Amino acid sequence: MTYCSIDSISRALYKINLKLIFMKNLKNLLLFMCLSFIVSCSDATDEDLGSTAEGTFTAKVDGDSFTSLKATVSAIVTNGVAVIGGSNANGDYIRITISDYNGVGTYKTGDAISSTNSILYGSLSPFANWSSAFDIGSGTIEITEDTATQVSGTFTFLGYNGPNDRKEVTEGTFNASKG
Repeated sequence: MTYCSIDSISRALYKINLKLIFMKNLKNLLLFMCLSFIVSCSDATDEDLGSTAEGTFTAKVDGDSFTSLKATVSAIVTNGVAVIGGSNANGDYIRITISDYNGVGTYKTGDAISSTNSILYGSLSPFANWSSAFDIGSGTIEITEDTATQVSGTFTFLGYNGPNDRKEVTEGTFNASKG
């Protein structure tokens, strides 16, 4: 007869919980990437897309300005998880995921293997992404306002795509409508 310790059961449940959080976030990431790809296949502007959106999402990526199209800025907050992101006409995107979301406050990424908060900068051409998650990279997200319709804040992070390929994202700000 085989006996399982409480510790081994706890570890197994923790791994299952991480997989569930990852799958929820994967759906949002795929939707976000598809929208980014569609927008990046043209020289579209917010006006071309007929957008009257008011969201903003800006940052400096290795010193270069990143400004998303207003039509791509969004925030989804549900079941203690917040996903905030935006993409530009080139298909570059930034996505913030806070899995222990509690509204206004400071959240960290890359600070522990058990931390499932993440920040991701990605490019569709060439296809690559740099992230801060679990114990990789480092990042800070400051939620400064959370209303029934908007989420605003600032962020910075150092993301990795392999041991020697890194991007530093600074001066990040967002003001996104909740969807």
